[in-house]
Amino acid sequence: MLLGILLLCLVACLVFPPIRVSGVPIADNAARFLRMGLEASDWITSFQVTPTSSRWGIPYELEDAWGLDPFYYSNGTITAGTGGIKGGARQQLAYLIGGHDAGLGAYASLAAYLSTRDARYLDAFEIYYNYFERSQISMNNISATKTTRLNVGNVTINNSGFFAEQANVSAGPDGIYGTGDDTSTLDAIFPAAEHGNPIAIALIAYYRLTHNETALRMLNSYGNWLVKIQIRNGNYTGAFPVTESYLALGWKPTMYETTESAWVLCELYSLTGNRTYLDAALTAGRYMLSRQFSYPNDTHVLGALPYEWNETRYSTLVLTNHAGFTLLAWTQLYRITGEPTFLDAAKKYADWLLSFQVTAPATPWGDHTYGNDSMAVGGFFYGYDAGKHEFGWRVALSLWSAAYAIPGLLLLAQYANDSRYYNSAQIAAEWLTVMRYSDSYPIPLQSLAVVKYVMSSWWGQYPQFYQPDMGEVRKTGIPEFVAQVHADPSMLATHGSTWFEETFNVNFNEIDFRMASRGDQYMKMIWSWWPDVGFEPRYGGDIAFGAFAIANYLTYQGEFMITRSDISKIQELTNNQTAYLPLNITASYLSARTLLNDAERDYSDGWYCAAVAKLSNATALADYTLNGLAVLTQMNSLRTTNQIETAIVVVLVIIIVASNTYWYHRLRRLDSTR
Repeated sequence: MLLGILLLCLVACLVFPPIRVSGVPIADNAARFLRMGLEASDWITSFQVTPTSSRWGIPYELEDAWGLDPFYYSNGTITAGTGGIKGGARQQLAYLIGGHDAGLGAYASLAAYLSTRDARYLDAFEIYYNYFERSQISMNNISATKTTRLNVGNVTINNSGFFAEQANVSAGPDGIYGTGDDTSTLDAIFPAAEHGNPIAIALIAYYRLTHNETALRMLNSYGNWLVKIQIRNGNYTGAFPVTESYLALGWKPTMYETTESAWVLCELYSLTGNRTYLDAALTAGRYMLSRQFSYPNDTHVLGALPYEWNETRYSTLVLTNHAGFTLLAWTQLYRITGEPTFLDAAKKYADWLLSFQVTAPATPWGDHTYGNDSMAVGGFFYGYDAGKHEFGWRVALSLWSAAYAIPGLLLLAQYANDSRYYNSAQIAAEWLTVMRYSDSYPIPLQSLAVVKYVMSSWWGQYPQFYQPDMGEVRKTGIPEFVAQVHADPSMLATHGSTWFEETFNVNFNEIDFRMASRGDQYMKMIWSWWPDVGFEPRYGGDIAFGAFAIANYLTYQGEFMITRSDISKIQELTNNQTAYLPLNITASYLSARTLLNDAERDYSDGWYCAAVAKLSNATALADYTLNGLAVLTQMNSLRTTNQIETAIVVVLVIIIVASNTYWYHRLRRLDSTR
């Protein structure tokens, strides 16, 4: 008996090792990018609206709001400047948005869980997931049809399959937030692909890991909506509830929605084999081809796509905010169809994107104008006006341009055999690591029924842009303001302080001065919000999207070699004949091989988080199989058939199998609650 207990303890040490950041020791860069992803995940989920029993986020009583995130703060107030909500006023109304924010938050939470196996990330993902289920139109008590008055007459649209992306939360008749008569209503205010696609991306990642049938039903319902709203020539409009009807009035589509939707449709086809999704993706991808600049007079747009616009004219801008989705869409279309036209277009576009990346003078690509600004190197210029032949204020470097570009560049690097694309993604990730504020003190924010304190600056944890050109910063008046206050400190006195300033004893003028007076670097980071102070929590989701991609990309090869080596050892020990082994050990070995094959498929598709998670589990299965084989070999060499020792082997196998699938069933626990 003591022998059995001792062996059981040793087995437990093997089966339940300490939680590691990844399945194997990883390179410093991967570890650093992983930490960035985890920090960014912590940031966005800290603003998740949660049940009152939760120990994170914004606890609130009304279930309709659970799983959504506020889409920005201004002067301490949630969604100020939207729908008449004033920054600094006592809050009685707020709008939450689901697509951009909850979708990004869900993906970040899932990736963070796969990297750490920390249950708190899975708990956050579950709240997001429940919101997706609760808010999908036609599956719940949310109206699928809406009538809109246009010049062409009344137009009735059907949003079945879309997700109600907004919760309108207001104080009830008593006018006091946080009391029993508060109201919250889910509604599809802006039913656009831009707001649904991030949710679909999170669900695609979840389904690749679990094959959850409910998630697949949601994806198919959304995919059908995405196909239905596509304009006949292949593109998508932005945040408006009518597609063809607006087009008839002269409204133009938006390239951001078109590129992102083309990629999502490719992924839906890969999961389902539904040719309808591929046909829609091809239509979008070919529309993108038709709009790509070739041999223009202005080399700043060679290979780029026009951003277009949701107005009655085509914009002359080219922007990098959809660059990553463009590369993902065209590269996936090449992978699926083998058509070299898509790969050629992706490479031309990537070359344009690299020309918009700030690089050091010695780097053989990129723009060196601000190459001596260490805070700028690695970022991408947000955009360029091809009509005026100038950057204008869009000389700014956007966080989401870099974050989304990373996975697109990595996937293209796999198929184009060009190391520049990987190197560009690497320095973009490096740039993201420095795009954060160093402040860490409690900031009060009005957040529904509670005042939430976050450890950050008044501008959040990350800036909206970095502006390397001080000339553009001067246009906003920041340096002049600092100089004037130095000359006359009485300028900081406020006139007619807001409710927020009086309640929390703050002075927004003083806050502006304190940050801006720290020097050019901070002026360049706050310029886009000036003179208001504010931030969007979703920046964390954006950063996490890129950070987890490159961290797992860097981890994959080392993990793959270890897993393949372990499986080769098993084949050698058994002469590839496992039928005589105990059934559960054989099952573990076969599962390891299956997971290895699945991981290779995920990696080739660009789903690096899923690939590494499966490799980690495959490695654990292979290790446990080797340990089981070692015990069996040792016991066989002793030629004993003692029933106690036989029982120990049975216990060993049971523990191995149970632990091997722990993370998988932890993910699938969502099924058990339905």
